[in-house]
Amino acid sequence: MAKYSRSTIFAIAIAGFMVVIMVAAPLASLFWGNDDSDSNDNMPQSTETPDNRVSLSWAGKLIDHRLDSIADGLNMSPPIAFGARYVNSEALEGTPLEPLMHTSDTYGTEIAQGYLAWFGDGTRIEMHTLSQRKFLPRHISQSTYQDYTMFMRPERDEDGNYMFAIMGDPCIMGHRSRVESVIDLIENKNASGSYMYYAQLLEQVDLDAPVQMVMMSTPIAQQYYEELHALDDGRCERKLTCIGISENATATLNELAVNMTDDIECDVAFNQTDLNLTIARITGNFTAVIDAEIY
Repeated sequence: MAKYSRSTIFAIAIAGFMVVIMVAAPLASLFWGNDDSDSNDNMPQSTETPDNRVSLSWAGKLIDHRLDSIADGLNMSPPIAFGARYVNSEALEGTPLEPLMHTSDTYGTEIAQGYLAWFGDGTRIEMHTLSQRKFLPRHISQSTYQDYTMFMRPERDEDGNYMFAIMGDPCIMGHRSRVESVIDLIENKNASGSYMYYAQLLEQVDLDAPVQMVMMSTPIAQQYYEELHALDDGRCERKLTCIGISENATATLNELAVNMTDDIECDVAFNQTDLNLTIARITGNFTAVIDAEIY
């Protein structure tokens, strides 16, 4: 399992989407479904806005699902997400965490909230809510899946495979097989997503942070939840809640707690609750907090 610096982790996580956050390998092959493309003549017709963006309704049937935390994303993610990350860009604007905001490149408009989940087979899914519910219709071809319009996007993964998207609140983008799996999960009210695999851990946290991440089977712990906050004094706080913390991570946190500086402080508590959680709070300037390695 490869080791990455915190700065590398977050650069990949926010910019590229991000399947190598701390441990994930480069994207593997795309699992293609059938691509029975429909004619563009069958698309719903609408008048574009003056800035060339169109309303989400231009895409026809839309996804309608809450995306206010990592738990909401995991509930829409098919089993088993190896890890996931949620960012509320609107809440980061004007704070020291602003560098972690989503860019507007993907849809040609601002992304209010974004989520990523990645899987052991190298596939991934992304979910985005668009602040003005408008987008630039950039696609190569289209098909349908369960009455939703499936767009083949110009974006490709590291292996050259195209990404696919279905629009809505949120929009779903990723490898075609995973996008289809999300739709299957949403349409089947009795199906279970990836949340159940993290429920025991996530029930111990508030899920109100603008940046949230979960992972399993890492060098840090069997499972951990991580969140980032901007503090009123201009510093940042990074909080980790771990189940089954590793010896190396324990030693690293203890060392951070003992060797605090003007740039970074660490407070750590072990054996919390019946789950024997480890809870660590790392505070300081943005760079020091992000770059602090917990291995």
